[in-house]
Amino acid sequence: MKVCSKCSARYDDDAGFCPADGTPLAAVTDPFVGRTIAGRYRILRKLGQGGMSVVYLAEHVVIERLSAIKILRRDLTRDPQHRERFLREARAVNRIHHPGIVEISDLGEVDGTAYLVMEYADGESLHDTLKRGVLPWRRAVRIAAQVAAALARAHAAGVIHRDLKPENVLILRSDEADKRRGEDGDRVKLTDFGIAKLLDAPALTLSEQTFGTPGYIPPEVIGGAKIDARGDLYGLGVLMYESLSGTLPFDAASQLELLMSPLTKSPIPLSARNVTVPAEVEALIMQLLARAPDDRPADAFAVEDALSALLQRAPSADDVPVAPLIGRDKVMHTSVEATPQQAPRATENVGWLLTSASSSRWGALLIGARKHIDARARASGFAPDGLEVAEALYAHAAELITQLDRTTNSVAGAQTRLDALEAHARAFRQSLGGAIDQLGRDRSRLRAHYSELLVKEARLDGADMPADPGDADAQLWERAAVSAGKDRARSDEQDLTFQMVRLQLKLEAEHEQHERLHAATTAELEGAIATTHALHADLTQTIDALHQQK
Repeated sequence: MKVCSKCSARYDDDAGFCPADGTPLAAVTDPFVGRTIAGRYRILRKLGQGGMSVVYLAEHVVIERLSAIKILRRDLTRDPQHRERFLREARAVNRIHHPGIVEISDLGEVDGTAYLVMEYADGESLHDTLKRGVLPWRRAVRIAAQVAAALARAHAAGVIHRDLKPENVLILRSDEADKRRGEDGDRVKLTDFGIAKLLDAPALTLSEQTFGTPGYIPPEVIGGAKIDARGDLYGLGVLMYESLSGTLPFDAASQLELLMSPLTKSPIPLSARNVTVPAEVEALIMQLLARAPDDRPADAFAVEDALSALLQRAPSADDVPVAPLIGRDKVMHTSVEATPQQAPRATENVGWLLTSASSSRWGALLIGARKHIDARARASGFAPDGLEVAEALYAHAAELITQLDRTTNSVAGAQTRLDALEAHARAFRQSLGGAIDQLGRDRSRLRAHYSELLVKEARLDGADMPADPGDADAQLWERAAVSAGKDRARSDEQDLTFQMVRLQLKLEAEHEQHERLHAATTAELEGAIATTHALHADLTQTIDALHQQK
């Protein structure tokens, strides 16, 4: 099998050049490159591969929009548990709705091939970035703050990532739109929720808690304890440590030793690696790497707040610019809110249809056909029944042009509705998601306040009653104030949690309704475009036949 590198069309092995564009064909052994999945996603090239799946760059054959498509290994598709785990990623991601998390737009199974269609983001993984060297601490903190924000939303939606590592953090390529907005720093997306845990869903296997990557797996998971969101915070600590030092927090001679080290050793301080960072940065990383989950920050919102505060307090004079990303071979996955340069809107891609199908162009061709008929008729150049056939072809072409105008209007109308739906979806995701984030931050701070009250209560419980009556009364009043503060904090936390749950349910309901409308409108658009293509071909054949008529 050979493939055209320009249009990705597939040809037999004996073909030498693409007949459409003259590009020399190259042999390809990958069975998916050049293939069209589900009738609309044409596989362009391979992007990456994991233990369970392969990720390809794909193009929608109708609207030419780029996506990343993840395909489960064929041998694993036959295993119900692996197939369920693969599809669980879509369910996990689609309940989060955060701009810092790669979204999944479609999924399915065709001819034994299970696939997920994801956003396409122009950039590279943090893993590839670190191959060029460690990061300045401010850049590492900026990236970690965005990852923490994405984790905070995921955790609020009841999703634990469980495989946080540099390979699963994407750094997007800056574009002209970002420069116009003054956004010169990194924009980050978290990806690969393939082994994510849904807290309200049953486990798939008894050994599910053992999944992850050695070196990033939190010690409580290795020990067999029940996993919670603080396991992701440990992974974030490892990610920050590696970004600053180029190494993991533990030295090990084997994967098994690396896996078990967090249970028996303390992380090597960054200062022992000759890494110079502010003391507050190192202290936060060491807290994230704490062996006991209770010794880590309370939640990802608290981590995001701490990282943002570090950046605000520290001067940035010695910070270095973000290194430019090189080569489109680094492309990974895309953004729903991508700029036109990244993912052209369908209106821009179907523009040629609207132009080529206009009545003026086809009208001009029809006028030429009319002149041809009249000239041949005057010269008696038609066979006995030729004029009648020519007139019938002319009438058919005129009717096709009328149909084409109607279909073109349908294309434009469907695309306008699709654009409006996508704009509405972005707006409600931003509005409801932002509200959930704010409630989550408020709850996080409230929990921190409650912890402070517990410490104060423990101090008061351990203190002797003062001999002086006035001091004794003051202590009693302080105890009462602490107790009342605890009650208020508990009540306020319950209220915030209730509001977050309501907003999350509303967000999911809005998303489901949007998906239904989006699917119906997309089908209408694709049908109209397909009809336009067919009419275009029919018109071409009809007018050619008319000119050939004798």
